[in-house]
Amino acid sequence: MDSTTPNPTLHKLQERIKELTALHQTARLLQNDDRPEHELVQDVVSVIPSAWQYPEIAVARISCGALVVSSPGYQTSNWSQVSSFRVGPHVEGKVEVCYLEERPPADEGPFLAEERDLIDSLADLLRSYFQHKQSAAEIRAANDGLERLVVERTRDLRRLATELSLAEARKDRELAADLHDHVMQEFAFIKLRIMQFRGDAVFCGFEQRFDEIIALVERAIKFTRRMSFELSTPMLYELGLVAALEWLGEQVSQRHNVVVHVHQGTAGADASLPEALRITLFRGVQELLTNAVKHAAARSLDVTVQRHSGAVEVIVKDNGRGFDSDSALRNATASSGFGLFSIRERLRHFGGALTVHSIIGTGTTIAMRVPLEQA
Repeated sequence: MDSTTPNPTLHKLQERIKELTALHQTARLLQNDDRPEHELVQDVVSVIPSAWQYPEIAVARISCGALVVSSPGYQTSNWSQVSSFRVGPHVEGKVEVCYLEERPPADEGPFLAEERDLIDSLADLLRSYFQHKQSAAEIRAANDGLERLVVERTRDLRRLATELSLAEARKDRELAADLHDHVMQEFAFIKLRIMQFRGDAVFCGFEQRFDEIIALVERAIKFTRRMSFELSTPMLYELGLVAALEWLGEQVSQRHNVVVHVHQGTAGADASLPEALRITLFRGVQELLTNAVKHAAARSLDVTVQRHSGAVEVIVKDNGRGFDSDSALRNATASSGFGLFSIRERLRHFGGALTVHSIIGTGTTIAMRVPLEQA
């Protein structure tokens, strides 16, 4: 064969190489999800004309929904090849290749059968790409919606938790006021009347029995007074958290013969705390001190209130017998865990957390921490 005569087999092989190269380049380009969509599709459309039999007069256009990207010099003509695709139920897309000049007829106008396979394959690659982008956008939108819903529900839960804490506190204050204003007054009146009767009964030999009854009434008055203060400590509302904890420490010390120290690790650590948070932290310390004395046989306890990194922290440390803190927190439920579950859940409503460090035989340190911007 003359070397100047075109070799049909070689020509066909060269055409297939061009087609495979275009497919390979397109597939690689479409794998890059990080690039802007318009920019990436522009690179794809620039690859297409070189894969056709007459690249010098070939132009291409890719469209999908509102996106339309063309190669330089694109215009419609009488010699075009089109492959359509659909993304989801509503978005139409297509790949178009046009010759700007007439060329000899082939399998499909001037286009080869292999070029039909190529344009259909390109359309399928683009359909997969746009479908992936659409699905990713839908997932992001769903995630964003879910995150917004979680934020809203969390905000609602915290608001409800705050309202619940305040409602419980109001109930406790009302009950404390009833105990102080009515029950204690009744006991005081009963004591007064018994003392009057005691004077009349001196000569009847009942003096000792009256003294016993008076002692019982006095104990009932003291118990009622203590219950009134524990239900609603006036200092918590009037003087703040630290003052209320100092009073609580004195009460625990006197009642259980232990040493309780209350420290303010940072000046003004309890300043401007929301009422619901003050109540939650106070009740948490109340629970922890009781547990340390009753369950851990602690004899010395330290309570520290401080501010650190935009959060308020209340740390309770004791020298009791200690316990397996990891197991206790893991297994803490509403009916177990020495109140740790209840404290932890209440703190979570304020965006806070409970941390426990305890070693058997050496004592326990429990910290309640609440970010102030979330309180």
